[in-house]
Amino acid sequence: MKTCQCIGQHAVEVVGVCDPAQVAIGLNKCDLGQWTQISIPEILQLPCAKPDVATVDKVFVDVQLKSIRVVKTPAGECGSPIVNREGLRLTGRKLVVEGLLKQKLVYTAALCDQPVHFAHFEVPFSAFIILACDTCLDQQFCVETCVEDVFAIPFNCREIFKNVTLFLQAIPV
Repeated sequence: MKTCQCIGQHAVEVVGVCDPAQVAIGLNKCDLGQWTQISIPEILQLPCAKPDVATVDKVFVDVQLKSIRVVKTPAGECGSPIVNREGLRLTGRKLVVEGLLKQKLVYTAALCDQPVHFAHFEVPFSAFIILACDTCLDQQFCVETCVEDVFAIPFNCREIFKNVTLFLQAIPV
């Protein structure tokens, strides 16, 4: 038997999601294609001093970049038409982007009076953006970040499952 679950918009309010209309992709030939999207799934454990969770009410999220650097990688010949199934071509250069998701979760406690509590979390992430084969190892980049979506639900009474979808675009300085 086939079952269909109809789920509308979740009731969790998210603060920190960017406006996609404000993101300009590929402003010029140097910027074209120098972006990636990543999904950061996590199970967050409530601190011992906090009460159990009943519902997640609000998530504040901010992206803080810690390191941006160009590294050498395996590559085909420059301009090689060989690509993987996703359409990615290894060029011999990648931009390594490392940062933190700084988050505050506001939740209703699983207590009779249902008080509202919050917990802070910092989750590290790494992402890689394929660059042009002629990119110098000392080239500097500005990385624009855009939190596209956040999904958060209680996993159990002490843990919260959360997934952040993040867009990163590298722009040569």
